[in-house]
Amino acid sequence: MKNLWNDGDAERLVADYAKKGVARDLALRVYTTRLLGGEPRLVLHGGGNTSCKTKATDLVGDEWDVLCVKGSGWDMGVIEPQGLPAVKLGALLKARALASLADEDMVALQRANLIDPASPNPSVETLLHAFLPHKFVDHTHSTAILAIVDQADSKPLIKTVFGDKMGYVPYIKPGFDLAKVAADVYDADPSVEGLILDKHGIFTFGDAAKQAYDRMIHYVNVAEDYVAKNGKPKAAKAALPAKLATPAAIAPMLRGAVAVARGEGRFDRMISDFRTSDAIVDFINSAGIADYAGRGVSTPDLSIRIKTGPMAVPAPDADKIGDYKAVIKSHVDAFANDYRAYFETNDALDDVQRTMLDPMPRLTLVPGLGMFGHGRTLKDAKIASDVGEMWIEAVRGAEAVGSFHPLSKADLFPLEYWSLEQAKLASNKPKPLTGQVVLITGGAGAIGAATAKLFAANGAHAVVVDLDAARAAEAAKAASDVCSSDLSASSTMPCCARVSSSTSSPTSRRRRTRCASCWNRAPAVCCCSTPPSRRSTRVRNSAPMVCRRRRRYSCPGNMRSTTARTASAPMRSTPTASAPAC
Repeated sequence: MKNLWNDGDAERLVADYAKKGVARDLALRVYTTRLLGGEPRLVLHGGGNTSCKTKATDLVGDEWDVLCVKGSGWDMGVIEPQGLPAVKLGALLKARALASLADEDMVALQRANLIDPASPNPSVETLLHAFLPHKFVDHTHSTAILAIVDQADSKPLIKTVFGDKMGYVPYIKPGFDLAKVAADVYDADPSVEGLILDKHGIFTFGDAAKQAYDRMIHYVNVAEDYVAKNGKPKAAKAALPAKLATPAAIAPMLRGAVAVARGEGRFDRMISDFRTSDAIVDFINSAGIADYAGRGVSTPDLSIRIKTGPMAVPAPDADKIGDYKAVIKSHVDAFANDYRAYFETNDALDDVQRTMLDPMPRLTLVPGLGMFGHGRTLKDAKIASDVGEMWIEAVRGAEAVGSFHPLSKADLFPLEYWSLEQAKLASNKPKPLTGQVVLITGGAGAIGAATAKLFAANGAHAVVVDLDAARAAEAAKAASDVCSSDLSASSTMPCCARVSSSTSSPTSRRRRTRCASCWNRAPAVCCCSTPPSRRSTRVRNSAPMVCRRRRRYSCPGNMRSTTARTASAPMRSTPTASAPAC
C-alpha cells in the first residue's frame, strides 16, 4: 500500500484552514483522515475513526483540553473539521476509573461534554482514543490486517508477523470495556507503536499526524507482505456449466426472491447492484465458496451491511434457466431460516427486548458471474457490493496464511443488534417508493422530467430514457438533485419501441465493472412524449413485451401510460402475480 503523505498538500490544507480559524493540528488531522478514508482497503463505509488531542474554546470563552474524534455519519474520505467534534478530555479520562459503563450512559457522557452541543455523536470508540496518551490516534479495518486476525488462533500469528512492535488485544465488543482493556495493554508495554485488535482491526498512534499515519501504512504493508510471501496455493475450483446464463437473466429472479413480503400483496423491494471482475469471479469460483460464505463477515461491524455473511448460489446453467428461479428461492429460504434461528437462539440468552430485522441476504455470490449487492436503495446495494469486494480480499488472505475463522455468530449478534448500531439504521426512514424501480420513457420532455423528479423524491430509483440521450441524462441528474443522488439513474436508449431491451440490459449506471440492476421486467410508469400518432403504436407494441417478461418472472408491478394530450392508448394496470420483482 502506497504512503500518500505529501508535505506540499498538507501545508496547503493547513494554510487554507488557517484562514477559517482552524488550528494546525486539527487541519493535519483532517488531512490524514482523508488519506485513510480514501483507501477502501483501510476504511469502508464507516469502518474506522481517527482523533486528535488539542485545545478548544467554548461559547463563554473558556479553554479546554479536548479530544477531536470522528463523528457519526461522516465519511472519512471527505471529512471536514466539523466532522471531528471536540469532547472535553478530562471527563472522558475520569470514566476509566469506573467499573462499568452502559452503552447509553457512555453516549450520554460523550454528548454532555461536547464543546458544541450541535455536533454529531462522537464515535463509539471515543473512550479508546481518549485513554491512549498520544496526540494522534488512527484506527482502520484493513483487509490485510483482517487476513491475519481472522484465524482460529490468531495471537501466535500476530506475534510472528509483527513481533513486539504491536500490542495484542483480544476481541471485545467496541465500547467502554474494549477501551479499558486496550489502554491496559498499552500501559503494560508503552514501547508498542500500535495495537492489533483480534477479529477487528488495527490502531496506530503518534505525537504527530504524519507519524501515526506512517505507522498505519507501514504495518498494513507488513501484513500484506506476509500474506504475499507465505500464501498457500490457490484453492480448487468448482465445475461450471458449459454455457452460463447472463447476469440479466438471473437478476430479476434474485430481486424477486429477496423482496420482503409484508402481507396483502405488499413487498419491501430491493435494488440490486451487480459487481464483477476477474478477481471477484476467480474467488467466487472456488469449490469452497459456500463454506466461506457460511463462516461469516470479516469484521463485526459489517453485520449491519450484509447480516451474518453472504449467500452463495450455484452457477446458473443457461440451458436450464427455467429451473433456476426455484434454485434461487430454495437458497434464499434456507438463508432466511438460518437467520431466524440465529436470532431466536441468541435473543433468548438475555431479557433484552429486540425486534428481528428482515432475514433476507444482502450479498449474493454467483459462480461464473460475480456478485449482487442488495439494498432498499441503490446506495445500500452499492455498499453491500463494496463490502463484498473487501470480504473477498480478507477471506482470500486469511485462507492463504491459514484458515478464515472470523468472529463467531454468537459474538456477532450483540453487535448486529447493538442499540448504538441500530440507532444508525433507524435514522434512515424509507420513503413511500423506496425499493421501487421506475422506467420513464420520453423522460427528456417536461412531463417525463417532472415525473422523474416526483418519483425520485418519493424514494424510487428512476430510469430515464429518451430518443434525446443528452436531455435524458439532464433529466436524470435533475431528478437526483431533488433528493439523494442514489435514488435515480439515467439510461439513454431509444424510447418506447426499445423498452424490452431496457428491461434486459444492465445499462442504468456503470462504474468500472458494476451496474445497478434495472432488469425489472416491467416499468412502474411508462411516460411517452412522442407524437400522438406514433405514441399509441409504440406503447401498444412495447407493453406486451414488458408483460411477457413480467409473467416469466412472476413479478407484480404496474404499467401506466400517460400522455400530454388525450391518450390514444388506454391507461392500463396489469394484474399482479404472486412474487415480487419490480
